[in-house]
Amino acid sequence: MKIGYLGPKGSFTYSAVTSYFKNGEWIAYDSLIDLIDAQLNQEITYAMVPIENSIEGSVLPTLDHVYETLPSIQGEIILPIPQQLMVHKERQKEWRQTKKICSHPQALAQSQLFLRTHFPKIEIEQVGSTAQGAQQVANHPEQALAAIGPLSAAEEFGLVVVQKDIQTIVNNETRFWLLGSKPSASNLEAVDYKATLFVDLPENRPGALYQVLAVFAQKQLNLTKIESRPQKTQLGEYFFVIDVAVKAQAKELQEAISLLQEQQFPVHLIGQYPVYQINQVKPAQ
Repeated sequence: MKIGYLGPKGSFTYSAVTSYFKNGEWIAYDSLIDLIDAQLNQEITYAMVPIENSIEGSVLPTLDHVYETLPSIQGEIILPIPQQLMVHKERQKEWRQTKKICSHPQALAQSQLFLRTHFPKIEIEQVGSTAQGAQQVANHPEQALAAIGPLSAAEEFGLVVVQKDIQTIVNNETRFWLLGSKPSASNLEAVDYKATLFVDLPENRPGALYQVLAVFAQKQLNLTKIESRPQKTQLGEYFFVIDVAVKAQAKELQEAISLLQEQQFPVHLIGQYPVYQINQVKPAQ
């Protein structure tokens, strides 16, 4: 079984994969788009992708490409995201003289308060993943570089953590979706179940969103998230991402989808799936 993740090894996505599955063949990808497309093209069985962070909100490249390609969600894992500032071991004593910090945009955004306080004018380089940033620091000990990312990335690339847990809030977490065409078997115990739908508003008519929400209220379905995103067709056209707290094969959900379709709202059910919670990030393996 081949499982793709946003690499290289040591990223938070890698931690999500190795927490979700007991074993498998892990395959690293350099971008979220390539990772999702690899699963759609059946190069891999599953793709683990970040979808939402408690500080920065939705991971928009994931959300938009999932809307464009409509894969299936087979599971969700919630992972704690402690961010560490790391440098090459040769620069441990001079870390305050760092000239450039390399990391993924999400990790940089999640650490904005720390950066404004300690490095307000430092050069920032955005890279494809936190592990890529750590790898760049490891490969260039002659440069005054630092990376922000997980402890597993520091361990994987032999870096030294000089400032711990620099994320803006203590309980920083990220939701990851496991994308695939068939149900998955995790070694974890589910803590919840939900469904995710994409609902299009085909025309800008008064009360359209109210009509959508009224259907879920009528069926007594609890919405845990609703978010709008542009359809990228023309200005003012949106789709809505809706997460519903629901057990698998819930009759009320299917009835709600039928009612929405009868009212001419295009609906895509992306998945009904279990949710798993991790309390501690696993180290690199």
